[in-house]
Amino acid sequence: MSKYWYLVSSLPYLRFGEKAPMAAGAFRAACAGHLSDGDSAVVEAALENREPPPGVAARYWNREVQLRDAVIRVRAKARGVDAAPFLKPYGGFSVAIEKMVTDAFTRPDPLEQEMEFDRIRWASADELALADPFGFPGILAFAIKVRIAERWVGLDETAGQEKVEELVSISLVEDRGEESDQNN
Repeated sequence: MSKYWYLVSSLPYLRFGEKAPMAAGAFRAACAGHLSDGDSAVVEAALENREPPPGVAARYWNREVQLRDAVIRVRAKARGVDAAPFLKPYGGFSVAIEKMVTDAFTRPDPLEQEMEFDRIRWASADELALADPFGFPGILAFAIKVRIAERWVGLDETAGQEKVEELVSISLVEDRGEESDQNN
């Protein structure tokens, strides 16, 4: 069961909302030589926030998909859009995730909502690690947390404002293009 005692013991403690004392690259390097090819593939998927190969990560991924689906349903309802085409199937169901997502939408701004969604992910990672804290579930939970921590450190208000302005200018150019097409 627990075969990664040394590796897990060497990893720093991560706190939500704080910069991770170990970056994803350093974590990958620490894992090199310790993880099987299958476990490495799962860790890579977790670090890249994509669906992992079947196995131990299935429970976490199902919760991730449920969280995404819950967000889609709330946003679609607010816009009067059918959510069904955007939903993905998943196994299991957590009433707690549905409640936490609904609660997150009571936050006053989108940034705080996103933070709540990542708190849900962080809690799911903690829950995953409980199965075997010094085994692969503990390693996977760390990978998930590193990804979340790096995401928040990478957010920059200036870069965000520049991205918004870029998207608005693209939208304006597209709107002008449609107007000229209609006038011709």
